[in-house]
Amino acid sequence: MDSDPESEPTETTDVTWRPMHLLVATFIGVMLLIASLDVTLRYVFDAPLDWGIPVVGLMLGLTIFSGMIVVTGEDEHITVGLLDRWVVGRGRKIQIVAVHIVSLVSILFIAWRMAILSMRHFENQNLHMMIDILFWPFSLIFAVLALCSALLVVRNLFRVLRQRPEDIKAPEIPNV
Repeated sequence: MDSDPESEPTETTDVTWRPMHLLVATFIGVMLLIASLDVTLRYVFDAPLDWGIPVVGLMLGLTIFSGMIVVTGEDEHITVGLLDRWVVGRGRKIQIVAVHIVSLVSILFIAWRMAILSMRHFENQNLHMMIDILFWPFSLIFAVLALCSALLVVRNLFRVLRQRPEDIKAPEIPNV
């Protein structure tokens, strides 16, 4: 089974992404811990955490945007391989480039909207409606994380553009 050496994780990439994996895992762990505690307190003792649901929501945002960096950095987005079997060579390269361009535009749009939202939250000093916590630092962090993901998409795009079309292989499709 031939595989593309650039797509296989190396010791360098494992070390590079390990802190981000740990950060995402920490966000997920804290989010699950708070949600579990809130549910237990709510249904067993009829005393839910006043701040549980909003904090879980903010942690979910941090998890998603941090995870987007990991997934983009490792070029491991979920794909639907309907045409991968028949698209090879130059057509495969065009398909991958088009997907990266659409991803880049989408992520830049998200970063732009989050930055605008952060500016509005900062100007108005908006607080969360359930807890007294400022929104703007979170929306700014989301914008910066989305911008980092966009930069990684650009890196991935240049990697594909440097490859010869005949070197790009369709992913193996498992028999189900």
